This record gives sequence, structure tokens and C-alpha cells, in this order.
Amino acid sequence: MEQFRKPSDPDFLHALRHSGAHLMAQAVKRLFPEAKLTVGPVIEEPISGFFYDMDLNGKTLSPDDLPKIEEEMKKIVKENLKVIYSEMPRDEAKAFLKKTNQPYKVELVDSFPSNEPISFYQQGEFIDLCEGPHIRFTGELKHFKLLNISGAYWKGDQNGPMLQRIYGTVFKTKDELDAYLKMLEEAKKRDHRELGKTLDLFSFHEYAPGIPFFHPKGTTVFNLLIEFIREIYRDHGYQEVLTPLIFDSKLYHQSGHFEGFDEFMFKIPGEEGQLTCLKPMNCPGHCLYYKGQLFSYRDLPLRVAEFSKLHRNEKSGALHGITRVRAMSQDDAHIFCAESQIESETEKFFEFVDYVYKTFGFNSYEVKLALRPDKKVGSEELWNKAEKIMEDLLKKRNIPYKLSPGEGAFYGPKYEFHVRDAIGRPWQLATLQLDFALPERFGLEYVGEDTKRHRPVMLHRAVLGSLERFYGVYLEHCEGYFPTWLAPVQIYLVPVRENHNEFARATEKLLHEKGIRVVCDTSEGNMGGKVRKATVARVPYIAVIGDKEIEAKSLALKSPKHGDFGVRSINEFVETILKEIKTRSQTPLLNK
Repeated sequence: MEQFRKPSDPDFLHALRHSGAHLMAQAVKRLFPEAKLTVGPVIEEPISGFFYDMDLNGKTLSPDDLPKIEEEMKKIVKENLKVIYSEMPRDEAKAFLKKTNQPYKVELVDSFPSNEPISFYQQGEFIDLCEGPHIRFTGELKHFKLLNISGAYWKGDQNGPMLQRIYGTVFKTKDELDAYLKMLEEAKKRDHRELGKTLDLFSFHEYAPGIPFFHPKGTTVFNLLIEFIREIYRDHGYQEVLTPLIFDSKLYHQSGHFEGFDEFMFKIPGEEGQLTCLKPMNCPGHCLYYKGQLFSYRDLPLRVAEFSKLHRNEKSGALHGITRVRAMSQDDAHIFCAESQIESETEKFFEFVDYVYKTFGFNSYEVKLALRPDKKVGSEELWNKAEKIMEDLLKKRNIPYKLSPGEGAFYGPKYEFHVRDAIGRPWQLATLQLDFALPERFGLEYVGEDTKRHRPVMLHRAVLGSLERFYGVYLEHCEGYFPTWLAPVQIYLVPVRENHNEFARATEKLLHEKGIRVVCDTSEGNMGGKVRKATVARVPYIAVIGDKEIEAKSLALKSPKHGDFGVRSINEFVETILKEIKTRSQTPLLNK
């Protein structure tokens, strides 16, 4: 494979960022010669760019160190060093890395497959273990920025060494870099962790790391997400089940999770050597449900859904608000079908995704086809078959897609749906996975029209994905300004003076009886303070009630996001907001 990329190559930006990580590491080595390097990948989340983890012998970097590192990077760019690719035999590579005091790199070499070449890239005095690809000269790295510093454990193990992680990004042009930095500033205002506090949606506690407490308002939103998906389930023939949260580890040996997923599983030792596990996925339990009955071809496709909690032992360094947690619910479902039904079920899934994403204001998405990983179950023959079916279906629908080698689930290839939020950041949400392996491992069957036993195919699918993750992504997408149907409080009533309280409470009762989530603020304090309180809470509608409104049986309405709606009769408002909620409109219908 070609080890270098030119500006005209489609993956030049990826190579540019890969080289940006080396540029930064070289600058750090010049400033801190004792630094030991670990890994420096290109990433898409939480930023589009790269990071490098380094052991600085106990030194802790601060944001004040970033300008010094950047200045050294600029010097290396001006030197326009040629980048040179080389390979070494395994023993020679390990000896070189030991000699240059890079013990983490030695450990990485030991983890590589024995048949892979050990490759290095060199620029000037700096040489680094890497598979590439890279750019040819450091002078091509003109538009970069270091972004922040954090701590990270080696291999994500909190019992391992603490490292310094430096994040940065690189772009082809200055305009692209400037636009991205502007977007990052906007992203800070939208940070779901801060919005969660401001809007009183959720919190965390040290006694349950990585597992959120959803407050009453936050729980309202969470439940509304589930209700929305349930409504579509009813129209699409899904049946909900509840399966156990804890299973004997034998189940996960049978499913293959202990081969491909055991590092993320919570394990509970029991009596006489028994080992049980908190379930990380619903699919093995759904296989047991299917196995416990005898289905015929008339029952297929069988669409089985579940929202119960899943637990995954994510490394502490990977946790991030509610978008990366240790306990989650998914709009998870498994479709057991005949092979001849794969195409029609895939078609229905795309329709499902289109409807849901448009409801939330995600009007387009990109599809990636993730192919077999190194750790996998099932025969090569079945993998070849599954990957071909999935790629052929995309081609038949004329859907643009990208291949993601090695990123598939351990039991099958998958479609990944990537959306961009309001400020252009990509997020991977929905997924559809084609699985021949688990039906084989569990011996699943159905009785065909020919009265013989046949093996079903299993489709694993989620539209929102992890509800917690989607919640966090959407919270940032809408900046906490939930559309009316999803807002925990839909209207906030503010009486001007105490003698307006009685009418305000009567209005509150009327709206509540109509199913509208309403708060009437009759507490002590002035009207302006109450309006500011509702504005900070991002309530879709704030209604001020004074003498004129009481006389006309009306409300003076305004929105923190959409401005002043003027005075509307209560009847008009009720009719309009109920329609807005029913249609799940993204914008107020009072504007129309």
C-alpha cells in the first residue's frame, strides 16, 4: 500500500492529521526529551483531529504549555523535513525502541500480529512506530491548532500509568481551520453536561461513576423519547419483551461475547465458581426467547424490541457525560426473518430512520458499511455472504456509502448512520447489523412452508441507539431549546401581580386538563425575575397574565428562542399548542 498521500488524494486530510500527531509529538520531544510516547490516532469525537498520549515522567501539562508546543511545531514546519518510511524486523524494532527509551511502543509491538511488518516514519531526528499513511514533508502542515489537554490512562486502565493527552487538529486551508475553531466555540455553549445542570435534567455522583441520575424534568424527556419510538413500533409490528438483567456467563460463551466483548462486561462471581454477568446487549436474551418457542414461516419476520438497561464496563477515561456511560437503554430490537425477507426489512428500517431523524431536525445522514473485525465469530463463508448482501442492498437503493474495514460487530457487518448536528459535528447514531452467526450458535429454527426446519437470519437494529447518547447529542443539537412536544415544561405562566394569581391558577388547571405540561409561578418576586427564570430554563412558551389578559381571556406569549408572539386567546393557544405537540413540530405553530 502507498505510504504517503498527496493533496489530490481523497484521504489526504486523514493523512494530514496523522502527520499532525507526529508533528506535535516531535515538538514535545524537543521540549521534553524524557517524554515517552504511546499512541496518537486520528479521531472524529470529541473533536475532528488527533490526539497523542504521552508519559512525561510525572510532569503535568497545563494550557499554558500549548503555545510553547505550537511554536516548536511551527519551527518544524518551516524546516520542511522530508518524511521517510522504513520497516524493521520485529526483534530489531523492539531493540531500537528499548534503546530510545520507548517502553510503551515495545508493548505495542508485542501486541501486533506476528505476520505484520513493523513500520516507522521518520522526520529529521524524530522517528515513530506507525502504520501510516502520512504526508511527504512537514511543510505541508501549515494550518493546525492545539486544542486542550487532559489525563488518560494507558490502554484506558485506571490501574495503569496516567498519561498526558494533547488534542489538536489540522486542516487543508486557513479558512477551514478558522471555521472549525469558531464551531468549537459554539460547541462550548452547547455542552450537554453544562446544559444538564442549567436545565436540571441530570447529574452524576461518585458512588455511581458513569451512570446518570435523571431528575424529574430529565426523566420526562427520556420517557418521551421512548414513547415516540413505541408509537412507531405499534405501526411497524414490533413486540416488546423484558428479559433478565443478569445471566450465567455460559450464555455469553455461547453467544461469543466472551470472545469479542468480555473486557466491557461486568462480571459477578458466585458460589462454587459460578460467574454471572450484567447483560451488555439484548441479543443473547432475545435468542433464548426465540429458542424457547417454535415459530413457523407465518410468524416471520418476528420483530422483538426491548428498552431495559444494559451495562458496559467502559474505561473511566472514556466516560463523557451522558454520551458515554456505563448503564444505558437502547431502542434496541432484533428481527428474526427468512433470508428472502432481508431486503424488505432493510427497506422498512431505512423508512423508520428517515421518519425519526426528520422529526428531530436531522435532515440528512451518511451511511458507512462496517466490515468484519479481527475479533469475530462465524465462518468466513457467512461473513462473505453477509457483507455482499449488505453492500448489494445499498447499491440497489443508490445510497452513497463508505466502507469501514474492521469496524463491524463481532457477529456481523453493519450499516452505521452518521448525522451532523446544528453546528456541523458528525455523530454515529442508528445501526443495522446482519447476523448469520448467532442463529447458528443458538441453533435457532423455524418451520418452513415445506414443513422442514430452516435457520432464520437475525437483524440487530437501533434508530436512536443508546437513548442516553442520543439525549446528549440532541441536547447539544437544539442547545437545550427542546421543541414543545419534548420540553419537560411546555408553558410557564407568570401573573403580573398577586391579584392575577387566581386567573393564572385557573388557566394552569385548564391547560393541565388538556394534557399540557404547565407551571404557574405564583411565588413571591417580580414579574421580570420570573420571566428570566423561565428564559434560563428554555421553556418554549412564557405567558404573562395581567389585567388586559384576564379581561380578554388571553395570554401575552413569548419564547426564549423565537421572540414575541403577542397576545393570543387562550382557546387559540390551546388549539395551536395541541396541534404542535401532536405533529411534533420543530418550530412554534404560532408563527404560521
